Amino acid sequence: MKSSTGIETKRKILDATFQLMADKGFDAVSIDDIMTSIGRTKGSFYVHFKSKEELLYEVMRTRLDRGHDRMTEEIPKELSKDNCNVRAILEKVIAEIHASSGKDRLTWAFAYYHLLIHSRKDEFVRVWLEANADQWSTFLNIIVKRGQELGQIRTDVDTQTITNMLMGIVVGYDILFMVKPQIDVSEVYHIHDWMFVNDPSSKDE
Repeated sequence: MKSSTGIETKRKILDATFQLMADKGFDAVSIDDIMTSIGRTKGSFYVHFKSKEELLYEVMRTRLDRGHDRMTEEIPKELSKDNCNVRAILEKVIAEIHASSGKDRLTWAFAYYHLLIHSRKDEFVRVWLEANADQWSTFLNIIVKRGQELGQIRTDVDTQTITNMLMGIVVGYDILFMVKPQIDVSEVYHIHDWMFVNDPSSKDE
């Protein structure tokens, strides 16, 4: 029981930090703010984290990585099939990215962009963000390249250029969502239509 209580307290600390970070930015959030918001004493914070910085890194790992590791295990298997539909796979990836933001996408977006601001003075955070971007670039590049190999994605545009544009579209919609929460994020599925030569799902129609 004690162990499960500890796990629950740690989860509450992470959830509260994530929300407060979105609301005020990491620098403006104190340990007292976090612990008061979950009804715990400041002393119990140090049972789970050595410092506020360690807490931030755990928030990054558990709340802000957008499910990269999970998808890199599943998607390559689908891409290896001779008759794979790259458009459907890409749409699945984008849907997973949006779903990874949780029920409140606005909170995720604000927390992430506060993290970007914080990275200007925190080298660890900057390196993590760069590594995260590189991971996603490599992953999406594999999808685009496979689509080009199968004749489903145009080849007159460089693979990495298409990859960068895809990443820009996703990030751009995150920013736009912060300004206009009512926007239909499903539009992103149609914005990348230009890169496909044809729709494999319509071949037999």
